[in-house]
Amino acid sequence: MTDHQIVEADTVAPGPVPGQVQLGEDLLTIERAWPRGRRDGAELMLVEGRDGDGRLRAARLWLQPAAGLRWQVSKVQVAPAGMDPKLPELGAVCAEGTLLVHRYGRRAVVRRRDDFVKVVRPGEGSTVAAAAQLGRDLALAAGFDAPTVGAIRSGSVSFGILPGRSLHELGGVLTRSEWTRWWAIFAERWAALAQPPAAGRSQSVPDPHGPHDEVAVLRRWLDWVTRLEALPADLHDRVAERVEIVARELVGTPAEELVLAHRDLHDKQMLAEGDSLGLLDFDTVALAEPALDLANLWVHARLRADQGVWSSGHSEVAQDAVREVASTLGVSGERFATYAEATALRLACLYAFRPRHRQLALDWAAGQRFPAV
Repeated sequence: MTDHQIVEADTVAPGPVPGQVQLGEDLLTIERAWPRGRRDGAELMLVEGRDGDGRLRAARLWLQPAAGLRWQVSKVQVAPAGMDPKLPELGAVCAEGTLLVHRYGRRAVVRRRDDFVKVVRPGEGSTVAAAAQLGRDLALAAGFDAPTVGAIRSGSVSFGILPGRSLHELGGVLTRSEWTRWWAIFAERWAALAQPPAAGRSQSVPDPHGPHDEVAVLRRWLDWVTRLEALPADLHDRVAERVEIVARELVGTPAEELVLAHRDLHDKQMLAEGDSLGLLDFDTVALAEPALDLANLWVHARLRADQGVWSSGHSEVAQDAVREVASTLGVSGERFATYAEATALRLACLYAFRPRHRQLALDWAAGQRFPAV
């Protein structure tokens, strides 16, 4: 399929994202999706999936409402394999490696023999590199490993390769004692990282991401779920009510002191081997309440058990370690529970747009307040 080709489609799906979309004689199996707002009288959705040859592809879907909680995919725009009109550096980089992530018009990640390359829009490379270098400095100071920042171009940044496998993968294969060891290492090192910036420190200080910012993120996801009718009406109303309760708690009760934060901390962002525990992807490094990162990681541990990726025992080991760090850092149980509920609601909204995990999103949306304490 050539660049910018638009395909008329007649796919109708329960929820806003179909599991597959026909592309002429080919078929795109959708794995991930992100709503982008209205465009040309329709709701625009960015999707990532595999074509019939197993190649990772990025596409845009134009969605029109159909009868009931169903959506009509009226048009599809798919990027050529390993290319993107808004990421002009992607084609050359992909010619030297394997495409791992591709969000249409936004960013991509390519694995080459000796490095990883993050491809972004022209002009964004230096910003990504600066955040990555700051994150690496913070990680190394706390005893973590982090990728070296290599070549910086207008629309791409290269990163060194860390040893090991992600905790996401290892949670399904390590013995309980091996698994417990890694979480003890995490607990010790994260307590050293998640501190207020030291006075007079030479590194730059990241921007703050306070409770009002977190409420804005959560309400943005609720708005997407609402506009795209991603949840049945009764579940939507329950989620909307829970969002408002959490919003009041986040901004209506005292915030705890802001500390250095990753802002996207979960098991896929940590690589383990030997005594090295590495941290990835510092694009969103910020100052935030310590409960934000810890609750995000805690809820993801629960998510892995619900997805069947980890056993319930492995999930509990991770959660116990996270709560230990929260106690060490003086995070109140109430503040931790509020951020955990915010994370669970955000993930329920996110996964409502992922065909493979839509039922999980419905189950989480149907639940009562997330049990974080």
